[in-house]
Amino acid sequence: MRLLVALEARLATAPDGTISSPTGVEGPAFWERYLDVFSHVTVAARTAAPTADDAGRRPPIEGPRLTVAALPDYHGPWEYLQHRAGVRAVLRHALADADALCLRAPGPIAATAWRLRGGRPFAVEVVGDPQEALAPGAVQSMVRPLARHRLTRELAAMCRTAAAVAYVTEAGLPERYPAADWWTSYSSLDLDDDAFADDAHLAARAAWRARPSRGTAIDPWQVVAVGSLAQPYKGHDVLIDALARLRSRGLVVDLTLVGEGRLRGALAARAAKAGVVLRLPGRVPAGQAVRACLDAADVFVLPSRSEGLPRVLLEAMARGVPAVATEVGGVPALLPSERLVAPGDAEALAAALARLAARTTNPLALGERDRATAREHHVRHLAPKRAALYQRLHAAAVAGHA
Repeated sequence: MRLLVALEARLATAPDGTISSPTGVEGPAFWERYLDVFSHVTVAARTAAPTADDAGRRPPIEGPRLTVAALPDYHGPWEYLQHRAGVRAVLRHALADADALCLRAPGPIAATAWRLRGGRPFAVEVVGDPQEALAPGAVQSMVRPLARHRLTRELAAMCRTAAAVAYVTEAGLPERYPAADWWTSYSSLDLDDDAFADDAHLAARAAWRARPSRGTAIDPWQVVAVGSLAQPYKGHDVLIDALARLRSRGLVVDLTLVGEGRLRGALAARAAKAGVVLRLPGRVPAGQAVRACLDAADVFVLPSRSEGLPRVLLEAMARGVPAVATEVGGVPALLPSERLVAPGDAEALAAALARLAARTTNPLALGERDRATAREHHVRHLAPKRAALYQRLHAAAVAGHA
């Protein structure tokens, strides 16, 4: 059986024609979960030329059993409307060889593939909520309200008619977009043994974080956030404002924003005006390089206005890096209430970080607690759930050919 996977990721096409994942997230290993069940997988995703830093650094994802249906590279709802005809043409061609679809939704690519599916069976992997992702202030686009309404309505219809549905959270999304029949929940992240800090590493870093000079001019408190700088929904502006409040109260804090996007310059200017020392290392490859950025920090912050079940938060927790995050998506299932804040509230975020920086805080206990929670998302726990969804979809495809 041949499967088409439609998703919003952006891949990179090198001058020699090879296609790879510039972040490494959707690299070759990611697609093994589908190839374990289906004989061939076609990936429908946007592709663009790699940046100079990424060119030639990532292994190609195509092979004898996996091909890419390269979609036009658009950014945001308005550009999608401009490229809609091209997206539809590529998807129609890719669907001609597909026996079944897996839609990683929400998003216009998954929605378009769903509308063009014909009678093919499909499953939905719900990785976010368009109500949050396209809420006011999250995306800068004139067509944002229309896109939000349409994607919300279409996601609900997909889940009602799918052969199987997987949600990135156990609560919230299943109630908002209910499945007609069978459903499960799991994250997209594969946390293996290497992702977790061992006890000795955790203890050594906790002792380092408890140093007496921490948070002073000679030893600033190190805060890290990881995520795209392309849209406001990641909330980096709110984080900068929160850190400015901390600095005005005597806590010296430096910020590292790992990621790339069109808001880079505006965020740098905002930090400079607020007196926040900001490092912008650009996009860092997934895996060990991201872990190194996390290990170097005193605290990880996820200030997003919208999320599903954020992979980088789980990665930080697996490293035992104390985390503070906004109360969106599946985040409340990961962190205790005292480390959760409302999205967009710089004052609440500053207060939560101040509590974490207090001398009475035990960084080892926090790290051990977060690491234990992250272990629930180890690949050995998630792989059987994913396999069950793909096998159910495979069975529906076989029945359709009978």
